[in-house]
Amino acid sequence: MHYTNQQWFTPAEVAIHNKPSDCWITLNGLVYDLTKWLNVQFKICKCPHTCSCAVKTWFCNNCVEYCPCFKHGYFYCDGKRLAMSIVAYAGKDVSHWFRNGEWRYYIHPIIGSRTTLRVHGHGFSRPVVPSTRWRPMETAWWNTETYVVGKATEKTRPIRITNTLTGNTVTLEVCSEETIYEIMMRYYPHNNHLWSYSWRYLGKPLNLSKNLDDNGIPDERDRFSDVALPDNIHIPAILLYYNDDLTEDPPMDDCQCPRIICGSKGVERCQAEKEKIVK
Repeated sequence: MHYTNQQWFTPAEVAIHNKPSDCWITLNGLVYDLTKWLNVQFKICKCPHTCSCAVKTWFCNNCVEYCPCFKHGYFYCDGKRLAMSIVAYAGKDVSHWFRNGEWRYYIHPIIGSRTTLRVHGHGFSRPVVPSTRWRPMETAWWNTETYVVGKATEKTRPIRITNTLTGNTVTLEVCSEETIYEIMMRYYPHNNHLWSYSWRYLGKPLNLSKNLDDNGIPDERDRFSDVALPDNIHIPAILLYYNDDLTEDPPMDDCQCPRIICGSKGVERCQAEKEKIVK
């Protein structure tokens, strides 16, 4: 079996990356991993710091450090202002900050100029009057694909997968755009003998290159809501039938092929390339 990297992510999968050391956000349908970008931003501040602790000790870990930015009424260094805005929305969607791929603008009520709409305000070193400091010299993170790790789904849906051999049933939250093959990747932790089973719905074999809707597996939650029934009153079930071929898939860490469909010798070729790198 040829394993593929995850392409689609649910809001729940993005929401768990909500820390400065592990920060993901979604923007216009794309998922960004800004952890490395934050590490760079947090090093911008070059202000001299003074510890607020009355007694300086070697275990002073929870002290509050001050820099000249605090004298201007900010709770953190102005150099870290954009980074702190990202941290505040870690694991969430920030599409409302942008319009047509750029920051939203508004007319400043005092100076009357067109300036960027920053949710958490501008720093004192970034003026709202026309200035060359309006935009950074380097490419902005939202204008590059360096930090893109995948796509955000427009709609999630539940699906049940029942192993007819063992009777085990697993309910997964999947992306509506994912193919059956990608859903198999989500199911892999529950059964590492995926190729030993035939995947069927209502007795019909499933096309692994198509999504649930294209395979005739409907999402009827809207119909249930219209008649005041719970959304989970019925969840479609995919049945797995054992083929009795005694095959076992290789460990997932052995090969992460970026393509869903590759040659029959894809895993062997991947292993050969790894051996050349090691040598």
